[in-house]
Amino acid sequence: MTTANRPSRHARPPARNLEVLRTAELSPSMRRVTLGGEELTGFLDEHQGPNIKVFVPRQDQRRPVLPVLDGQTGRYVWPEAHERPTMRTYTVRRYDESRCELDVDFVMHGEHGVASSWARNARPGDFLGVMGPGGRTCRAADWYLLVGDETAMPAICATVERLPVTARGQVFIEVSDAAEQLDIVCPPDLRLTWLHRDGVPAGRSTLLPDAVRELELPDDQDVSAWVSGESTMVRGIRRHLRADRGLPAQSVLAVGYWKRGMAETEYHDQYNHDRD
Repeated sequence: MTTANRPSRHARPPARNLEVLRTAELSPSMRRVTLGGEELTGFLDEHQGPNIKVFVPRQDQRRPVLPVLDGQTGRYVWPEAHERPTMRTYTVRRYDESRCELDVDFVMHGEHGVASSWARNARPGDFLGVMGPGGRTCRAADWYLLVGDETAMPAICATVERLPVTARGQVFIEVSDAAEQLDIVCPPDLRLTWLHRDGVPAGRSTLLPDAVRELELPDDQDVSAWVSGESTMVRGIRRHLRADRGLPAQSVLAVGYWKRGMAETEYHDQYNHDRD
């Protein structure tokens, strides 16, 4: 392949129509959808990162109509509004290149979430659009702090699995109750603490900010903090870690996954998921 024909490492990833291979119930409110198909080939060839965009087909579509890359400009050409699918952001829970499989874990947000409603009813043979991967994750460090609610749990699980066995630190995960806890195997010196809302609505609890405030951070080690979940919680913990604890900006990666009372597209447009 000549230099002129070699794909750019900065080229945009294509959108792929993937088929549902199987599903699994992980907890009362978490469902795993395993995707595959010929279009998954080369998923990590040029692009890395923890996140993907998913495209949920409209009710009258078996397959979502996806954006395509213009060969001349390298930009996406999007379908017309009347056939454009709903786009949401999710985490790559597992990618198995040898089996050509991609796992995505969905939190069931009641009856009104577009992506969660699709996942609740997904069956083998259905189709979901996927674009990516991309985005950032916590950087390597001496000591890790991972904080999130159930929407962040797939990302936390994937992160923990990638950490070295010598990793040290603290993980806080907030869920509705004990039935929502998953079996997460952590390195011996990475402590996992589950926090239960026990009837408090999601997005209204102070369990995570309170736990972080009470945590003793090592002052003689390089700390990498990753925080995600509801917007107000994320912003408060980021402010505390940087202003009160003195962590530098490069040591804190805080991204809101959702905002109470707001759809993801509206949240993204107004707040850009609370990114710095």
